[in-house]
Order: sequence, then C-alpha cells, then structure tokens
Amino acid sequence: MENNNSKNTTIYGGKIEQQGGFVTGVDKREGENQNTNNTNVAVSLNNGIINADTLIRNINEAQPKNLTETAAEIQQLLQQLEQSNPTETTAEQMAVVAQAVEIVENNPRLKQRVIGALKSSGIQAFKEALDNPIANILVAAFQGWIKP
Repeated sequence: MENNNSKNTTIYGGKIEQQGGFVTGVDKREGENQNTNNTNVAVSLNNGIINADTLIRNINEAQPKNLTETAAEIQQLLQQLEQSNPTETTAEQMAVVAQAVEIVENNPRLKQRVIGALKSSGIQAFKEALDNPIANILVAAFQGWIKP
C-alpha cells in the first residue's frame, strides 16, 4: 500500500519501507513549559525499513522510566522531611505533605514531571511507586494539579 504523503514510502502491515531520506527522533527535554505527558518521536532512515513494533516498544518503555524516576525523587523528598518532622498523627502527616507540596510547587520542572507521571501511569501506580504511608495524602494533593 502506498502512502499518500510520499511516493517513496510503502507501508506493509507493521513495517514502513522508505526509499530516500526519512528522519525521526525522540525529544525527551524537560522544561517548565513542556508537558511531559507528550513524547515527540522521530526516526532517521535512508533507503531502509522501519519496524513499527520496535518503535512503539521504545516509546512505551519511556513511560515507566518517568514514573520510576519521578517517584524516586518524591520518595527521597518525603524521607528527608520525615527525618526532621514527626509523622505519628494524621495532622503531622498532613504537615509533612504540605511541606512536600510547597517544595514541588516551587520546582516547576519537578511539578511537570509529577503531572506527567500521574497522567501517563495513573494515580494508583504513582501511589504504589512511592511506597510511603503518607503517599495517599500526597497524591491526593497532586491530583489537584491535573483535576483543578
């Protein structure tokens, strides 16, 4: 089947055959104005074949990495706060959560990573990745950023 976009591109099921130049890549930059839930993908190929299954697998592998890295950073933040603040009562736990939320809100890059991880992996997966007794309270606060 010939692609209408290019006379040099032919698609066979999960493979794309290209004659001539064809360029793609993955933009993983993070910044305060970038929605980390979106991934820009590009491929560079000259007279070859692209295996769509491999490309999709590579994109999907990036999603858990974002969750794991973001959760690890939040986990480390919680551990630091718990060392200097008591967390025996619900009120004390909420105070630690308030401090954590304030720290994340003041770090736009981290805040966008948290939002991206929540959107791409889901709320329950984020809670489980945090593996912390106050994760439920903290994630409830984070949910306000994606569901204002």
